[in-house]
Amino acid sequence: MGRSNWEHLRTVNRKRAMFAVAASLAAAAGALTLAPTAAQAETTGDDCVYNIVSDELTCADSPEAALAANSVGIQADSVLVRLYNDTNYGTAGGTFTLTAPGSYTCSAGYSPIEFTVTRMGSFVDTASSAHTYRSCDVKLFDNAEATGTSSTWIDNLANLNTAAGGWANRASSFKVS
Repeated sequence: MGRSNWEHLRTVNRKRAMFAVAASLAAAAGALTLAPTAAQAETTGDDCVYNIVSDELTCADSPEAALAANSVGIQADSVLVRLYNDTNYGTAGGTFTLTAPGSYTCSAGYSPIEFTVTRMGSFVDTASSAHTYRSCDVKLFDNAEATGTSSTWIDNLANLNTAAGGWANRASSFKVS
C-alpha cells in the first residue's frame, strides 16, 4: 500500500471517529433535554409540595408521598405552611405544602416578608383552611403575583371563610412572614 492510500485511510478513519463522537454528543444532549428538571418534576396528584428555595413543585396522592418525593438529600425540609382544600384541615380534597430546606424558622413578626409564593399549580382558588408552622404566618392574595385584595395575617384557621372578606376558594398566591 502506498503512502497516499495510508493517508486516505487515515482521513476516512478520522472522519468516522469524528462522526462517532458527534453522534455520541448528540445522543447525550438528547438525553439531557429529556431528563426532568426541577420545574418539570412530577405534578400529578391532589397533594403538592413546593420547596421555595429549590423552586420545585412535586405532587403525589398523599401529603406524605408528596413530601417524600420533594425531599432532597438527607437533611429534612421544614414545613412552613399547609393549605387544605377542605375545611377543618381535611386532606381528602388535597393539600398544598410550602417547605424550605433544613430547620428554617420564620421571624416572629409580620416584617420582613420572608417568602412570596406565586407558584401554586392546580391549588389556585381551592384553599379552604390553612395551618402554619415554625413561627410562620400567611397572607393570602386574590391575584397570582401576590397583588390585589389580601387577607389579614393568618396563623391557623380551620375555615378560611371565617376570615374577614371570606377567603375559602379564593387565594391565588400568598406571602409568608
